[in-house]
Amino acid sequence: MGEAGLFQICYEGDLTVEVSEALKRLGARPNFDQSWEVSMPRRRAATILRYLRMKIGGDARLMVAALDPRRSRDYVLVRHSLTPGADYSELHGALERLGWVLELPFDATFIVETDDRTDAQTLGAALTELCPDEALMVAGIAPDFAWCTADLGSFAPGAIAVGSLARVRTI
Repeated sequence: MGEAGLFQICYEGDLTVEVSEALKRLGARPNFDQSWEVSMPRRRAATILRYLRMKIGGDARLMVAALDPRRSRDYVLVRHSLTPGADYSELHGALERLGWVLELPFDATFIVETDDRTDAQTLGAALTELCPDEALMVAGIAPDFAWCTADLGSFAPGAIAVGSLARVRTI
C-alpha cells in the first residue's frame, strides 16, 4: 500500500491558484485532465489528502490513491474527461461489468474493485474504445486511497471508504 510512494491525485471542480501552488510544492506532475502523479515515499494517501484538502474550492472533490502497477491489484482507478454533450453510458456500463464500482461523489472519477487481472494499459486501451472523446486514464491502485469534498467536508481514507462505500454505484 503505497510502499513505492507513487500516488495519483484527481481533482474535480474549479482549479484554484492555491491548489495549483500546493501541487507544485509537492512536486506533482500533470498526467491527465486535472490529474497529477506525485512521488512521496513513506507517505499515505490520507496524509497527502489532508495537506491538499485545506486548499480546495467550495465545489471541489479530491482523491489521492497509491498506484499499484501489479496485476494482482484489487482496484482500478478510471477517470474520463467531461466533454459537454458526450454520452458516457457505454463506458459506464463496461465499468459496472468489470466489477464493483465504489460509490464516490465524483462525476468522472471511478474506483472499481475487480478480479480482472488484465494489466492497466491493456484495460485502458479497451475502455478508451468505449469513451466518446477517447480521453481516458486507467491505473491500478492499492487499497490506500482517500477522498474528500469541500461542500460536505467529508473525508474517507481507503480502509473506511472500502468498508462503508463498497456498494454498486448506479452510473
